Amino acid sequence: MDVSAEAADLVVKEGIQATESAVKLAGAGLKNVAALLLALQRQDNKVVGKTSAKRLARDPAPAVVIPLKREDMGKFKKLAKEYGILYFLAQKKGGSTGYVNIVSNQNYAAQLNAVMEAMGYPIPKRAQESEAPKKVRPRAQQGKSSPEHWSGLTPSPAMDAKESVRVRLEGLRAMSRQAHAKKQTKTRGR
Repeated sequence: MDVSAEAADLVVKEGIQATESAVKLAGAGLKNVAALLLALQRQDNKVVGKTSAKRLARDPAPAVVIPLKREDMGKFKKLAKEYGILYFLAQKKGGSTGYVNIVSNQNYAAQLNAVMEAMGYPIPKRAQESEAPKKVRPRAQQGKSSPEHWSGLTPSPAMDAKESVRVRLEGLRAMSRQAHAKKQTKTRGR
């Protein structure tokens, strides 16, 4: 074969490999773009303004419910967009009352307070406990009144009445010697 034919084969082979890798990269890129577009379509990316309860329930923060007069709805919507609050409106069926409930979550509590203050509503104060919470009583008595809960640092009241181990051992040894001596006297006498 001629050298030019080998060079031409090499150029064609390189071109095919380059085209193949370009097609693979383009396919992978299209797959990723399609997955991204699908994810964007399924997600509700709204972060401020009126939304649905389902969207607000995705956030694990606890819900906040604020009553609002119907005539203040327009002003609230405008201020909510300015302050960046995500909320939805809840009302009873029939809606004959003059109030609507604004439902948001704890993440927007500071912004909700600012909006309500700007609208002239009083900011709700936390209900303070009238008395301190009671401490749970322990099941067993504390201190020296309960001998079964002895820590070992101080002598137990029950131990004060008992004799020491050495004294008990000496007494047992003495009794053993007496018993042994009686046995020996009985065996000698026979």
